[in-house]
Amino acid sequence: MAMIQGQPIEFSIPESLNLGAYFLDSNLQSGRAEKIALYCEDRTYTFRQLWLLTNRMGNVLRTLGVEPENRVLLVLEDCAEWAAAWLAILKVGGVGTHAYTYLKPHDYEYLLNLVRPKVVIADAVTLENMREAASRSRYPRIILVAGDCLPALRAGEYSLTAMLEAASEELALEPTHRDDIAFWNFSGGTTGQPKAVPHMHRDGLICSEAWNHAFSYRQDDVVLKVPKLFFHYARDIALLSPLRAGASVVLFREKTTAPLLLRLIGEYRPSILVNVPTMMRTMIQMPESERSDLRCLRCCISSGEMLSASLHEQWLQTFGVEVINRYGSAETGMGMLDNRPGVARPGSSGTVTRSVSIRLVDPEGRDVPQGQAGTLLAQCPSAGRYYEREHEKSGKVFLGNGWVNTWDVFKQDEDGYFWHLGRADDMVKVSGVWVSPLEVEHVLQKSQAVKECAVLGIMDADELVKLAAFVVPLHHSPDVTALQEELKRFCREHMAPHKIPRTIQFLECLPKTGSDKVDRRSLRERALQALAPSQG
Repeated sequence: MAMIQGQPIEFSIPESLNLGAYFLDSNLQSGRAEKIALYCEDRTYTFRQLWLLTNRMGNVLRTLGVEPENRVLLVLEDCAEWAAAWLAILKVGGVGTHAYTYLKPHDYEYLLNLVRPKVVIADAVTLENMREAASRSRYPRIILVAGDCLPALRAGEYSLTAMLEAASEELALEPTHRDDIAFWNFSGGTTGQPKAVPHMHRDGLICSEAWNHAFSYRQDDVVLKVPKLFFHYARDIALLSPLRAGASVVLFREKTTAPLLLRLIGEYRPSILVNVPTMMRTMIQMPESERSDLRCLRCCISSGEMLSASLHEQWLQTFGVEVINRYGSAETGMGMLDNRPGVARPGSSGTVTRSVSIRLVDPEGRDVPQGQAGTLLAQCPSAGRYYEREHEKSGKVFLGNGWVNTWDVFKQDEDGYFWHLGRADDMVKVSGVWVSPLEVEHVLQKSQAVKECAVLGIMDADELVKLAAFVVPLHHSPDVTALQEELKRFCREHMAPHKIPRTIQFLECLPKTGSDKVDRRSLRERALQALAPSQG
């Protein structure tokens, strides 16, 4: 297959560029100052109010010594302060980084040593774990604590609320260069600690413009999201891009659950739902009497993990709301493949995004013929250059001149749509034939007995690969043996014998990473334990 090039996007990138102003200040210049920007629990924020809050936040950061290129780490629940802090970091020339709010102290310790932030912004949920992590690290010197009912603050800790009240609403914008580092994206970390990818101000503008050509927000849109803001997919698609377009965004602090999501849909009547396949499946499986009317939605956007054709079609049958599935990465900062409104194909990742070039290659780096599987290489103008402190891993992913090896395997059909087959490092050879564990997952998910599942290839003591399936049943069954036989019978009816999992384990839920992806490292350890008897 020859290189596929997306159409170029005609726009200029000014030499002096500050993403904070790009995403927020343009709304005041366009006459949207009094339009609602954020719905946050019992408060609303107009664009002018968010702008003033951002300005005060920027002055707080400067008071605490944040200078251009200093890194700031956000570890707080989704709220207006999160949005304002991110924009303020950019406006004062700092480097924005963020983390999940329910990590353990040792995870925060790892991030503190990697990021080396000048300031951490935490809240009551994360403060104690952050304190413990900071006690074992040289960083940070300062913790800024959000919220009102705070515990007694220690040396180096400051109340964000008190400092905001004293801060000026006039902020001098840092004249950042388009090639200055603006933020870090973090990889999903499904097989180890997350890796950090520094991105420039120009990258944020390019990503926003590319997404706007695939899917355009309207000023009257109300955007509700499933993933939290620490996940760059949510930050960019569900906060920054809507704000840039003058749309309104709904933020909430609680963990995302299907009942909460349906309640918020009923309350705010959003027009756009930024979703992930795991939550889509959960919403479908809720009793019909508990589902909200989703006719307010004009679109559901899906990313973060692959959306199977069967789940996509179930969603359409259940809710009748169009799904725009896309494929992107922390490394490129943008969607490399996008479905488009009106022409989305269930199960596909879409066609090549504008301004992106794609190749599918075999293990020797040769282009594969159309219709055959190959590892996806993407050339993106927004691509990062390296992983922070990961020289060897960087060389395997960042290939130079904007090319990135995604290590994901796709095939392209005759109409130009791309279909994800799994990770190149997850593809396994069973009985001499290459098998995609993701393909087996998609088959199992079609069973009426399965709520969700994951499949891995595990090598036993004889160095033979066995497929292991982990299944969350839709309904609890005391007869595990009967359920296993039912699923094995289903597999025999729907796939070739060499693709049938050797073992099936039932779990109450699949372990997830902070970005709500399946924690395959944890599952691999379980699978090895399950295969242990056959290794003796």
